[in-house]
This record gives sequence, C-alpha cells and structure tokens, in this order.
Amino acid sequence: MSLFDNRRMMVIGLSFVICHLSFSSVAAQTMQEVFKAMPDSLIPYLSQNNRLDMIDFMESGMEAKVTNQLGGKSTMTALNDRYLSIRLNEATRCEMRLLPVSTPVDSLSQIICMVRTYGVEGQESEVTFYSCLWRPLELTVNDIWQQTFNHPQITLDDLTFRPDAMSQERYQKVRKILTPALVCVELSPDDDFLTFSLSDVTVPPDDRDDVDVIKTSIKVNSNLIKLKK
Repeated sequence: MSLFDNRRMMVIGLSFVICHLSFSSVAAQTMQEVFKAMPDSLIPYLSQNNRLDMIDFMESGMEAKVTNQLGGKSTMTALNDRYLSIRLNEATRCEMRLLPVSTPVDSLSQIICMVRTYGVEGQESEVTFYSCLWRPLELTVNDIWQQTFNHPQITLDDLTFRPDAMSQERYQKVRKILTPALVCVELSPDDDFLTFSLSDVTVPPDDRDDVDVIKTSIKVNSNLIKLKK
C-alpha cells in the first residue's frame, strides 16, 4: 500500500470520527445547555448570569439561590441532564424536561417541555413546548388530551371519581367545591410522564376528607404526544 493510500485512509477515518461526533452532539443536548441558551424573555426573573450561577451552584452541591431581576430570591431545587425545577418566588414554580421525539425537530432528537405553576392555594399550570433552539411549537395541553383520551379538554370527570361508599348526591355536592377545575401539571426528574391533577383549593373543614377522596391524578406518557406537522 502506498503512502498516498495510507494518508487517504487516515483522512477518511478522521472524517468519519468528526462526522460521528458532530452527529452525536446534534442528536441530543443536556438541560444545562438548553437552560444556558434560553432567551431571557421566557423567564424575565432570571438573567443569563443568574442561570449560569444556578447551574454552577447545583453542580458544586451548594444551595442554588440567586437574587433575581426583581430583587427577590429564586432557587433551583433540582437539576439533571434532562430535568430542572426552579422556585421563582413564593407563588411561582417552573419545571422543564427534555422529552424524546421520534422525528427530529430543528435537527434535534428532543423537545423542551416547560411547566409554569402559579399560586399558593388554587394553583394552576401553564404548559408550553419548544424546540431545543427555543422555537415555540404548536402543541398545547388540550392537544395532548385529545390525542390521549380523544376529547378536547380536561374536565372534572377526568380527575375525579365517586367511591362506592359515597352517594351520588354527596359526590355531586363535593364536586361543586372543585368547580371551576384548576389543573396542575407536574414533570418528573426520572421519567417522561406528565402528571395531571386537580389543584388544592380552599375547602370547608367538614368537606376536606371527601374532597381528597374523590380527587385522582392521571399520568400521560410523552411518547404518545404527536407534534403538529
């Protein structure tokens, strides 16, 4: 084999390695990377320096508390390569998770699910989806519900049930306490499920036990989510 052939094989081999590494870096990103690159406008509470500090604190095993842009305190409470949770203030929590998709979005194999939950009592969640380049996606919670359960929006019937020991009359009375339905959504640090449940609301003491009994939660596998084309 000539010296030219040897060089040619080395170039081809090196090109393959470079292409393989490039593909691997494009195919998946970490939560740390997408959080650093997040536009400030999505969470105005936090500057890029705030976000970088939070990541550094978490990775150093320190309390990840920063002074936010409004002069208050915001704390990152969980972080791994695919999930984070932040307490922005006493009444606002934000979770994010990287969810896998079968068809690449912006040439990447994941999308970002962001859940903002507002309130202390009577909490309600807002769910939005983005590409890993932070392009908003045309996907809503109602779309997920339609795809999973074949009806267009979440209702009390989905998140409550009547125990055998409870009369229909009592069940209907307790349900009214939960009207209008305030829905909370939670992400998991460990899996790709979205958990839907009814928010805690102010309840008369005599009704608290029955309210807790009829409430249920539903976990939806994100693998069932279909993106709009």
